[in-house]
Amino acid sequence: MRKILLGTTAVAGAALLAPAAFAQAPVTTAPGSLAGNNQVGTQGVTAPSPAIAAASGLAVRIGGYFDFSAAMIYDDWDQARSRIQGGAANGGAPNAQRRSRYDFRNDLELYIFVDGRAANGMTYGANFEFQMDNMGGANVAGSNGSGSGVDLDEAWGYIAFPNLGTLQFGQQDNAASQLQVRAPSAGLVGTDGDWYDFIVTAGLFSGAYIASGINDGNDATKVIYLSPQFAGFDFGLSYAQNSYEGERQDQPTSTLAQQRDRTSLENEMSAALRYRGTFGPVGVNAGLGGMWANSGALTATGAPTGNLRGQNVTAYTAGLTFSAYGFAVGGEYTFGQYNGSSVGRSALNPGLDDSYHWVVGATYTMGPLLIGANFAQGEQDNGIQSSTTGGVTTYRSLADRKHTIWGIGAVYTLAPGLALYAIYQNVNDENIPTGAPSNARYLAAPANGATAGTTLASFDGSNTRTINVGMLGIRLAF
Repeated sequence: MRKILLGTTAVAGAALLAPAAFAQAPVTTAPGSLAGNNQVGTQGVTAPSPAIAAASGLAVRIGGYFDFSAAMIYDDWDQARSRIQGGAANGGAPNAQRRSRYDFRNDLELYIFVDGRAANGMTYGANFEFQMDNMGGANVAGSNGSGSGVDLDEAWGYIAFPNLGTLQFGQQDNAASQLQVRAPSAGLVGTDGDWYDFIVTAGLFSGAYIASGINDGNDATKVIYLSPQFAGFDFGLSYAQNSYEGERQDQPTSTLAQQRDRTSLENEMSAALRYRGTFGPVGVNAGLGGMWANSGALTATGAPTGNLRGQNVTAYTAGLTFSAYGFAVGGEYTFGQYNGSSVGRSALNPGLDDSYHWVVGATYTMGPLLIGANFAQGEQDNGIQSSTTGGVTTYRSLADRKHTIWGIGAVYTLAPGLALYAIYQNVNDENIPTGAPSNARYLAAPANGATAGTTLASFDGSNTRTINVGMLGIRLAF
């Protein structure tokens, strides 16, 4: 069961169609699963549904999921005082009141798998992933902003040979993301889980978490190679020329960056090595991954960024899990030259130090019930702020952003394809910047009485944002 050729649509399709995919040891990625951080174990993979024969002779299958959840949210950024201090950026005004603590949520995606097999054993096809919760908005053509618009999340083709591996091409996760090994967790409880959908981040820099997995390459158009498994080992490589899809050449700069304007990451490469094996009753899953990219070289007007150009992006991750007798334990460590909530997607401004985080987790499976917990901490550099008083400019180093998060959760398989879940997530986030951190020594001295560089947010009179989220939900996977 563990000698699987990763990257083929047969495996991806099977994982997507698994009822709840309760994993003891995470081994492969499956959007829509409830196994924790979208990781699925082999025991959670079931046979795919019968395919429909297309006119071309190719097999066409459909899968996806529908998820409904209710949540109670207690977030310092929702408080009236925080909204007033955050101003218009946080939807606030002098008479602002706190946000509601309760909400419902829908989440659904549809997947189409097209597969073919040649006489020489070659398999080939394409995957299409549609997410049905696109927020839209005034700047997106044809959008009504209802939150129910259809968005093509991923679209990619593949060619695979049994003993040579798989070549993928299109809008797909990079190799490091596909093969990464993450800490076990249960359901939507996770350091970057779907609890985030209930959290307001307006007026703050880069979201409510920083302990995420290595980024997926922004689903940019890329080329990916995934090897077969040899003695428990497999590896992957990927390359993307630019950060978006190749057709983005005519977008106005007010909405989406024009593809070849060199304002965002380019020449993105990633690589990963993974081992999966069993030793008696113990399953072992270990992985190493990395990604590298050049930061944007030009401004929106085409001028060189000069000494304000961001640092080239690097990100490295390592993960290890063990599973036996229904238990799974493990962890991950990630570090590099990046900041923000998506590892490797935002270039550090000049003069900033590296970021890092670590995660540990454990799960226990007992029949249809999966329970689990995780804990993580991370830090990111907030840079240096300058101020001018009486014509004299002084500089001070700001405290790092320090992020601590933990959660517990449970998933119960009620019927084939139908699962109930409950989670609790706690976040303490210190010293969150309101914009991308910078080192003021690279900036012009501010005017008298003003400051330059990073500005930190205030949460109900404190530098620490505390978030508590409780969720109950039901998910249908098909």
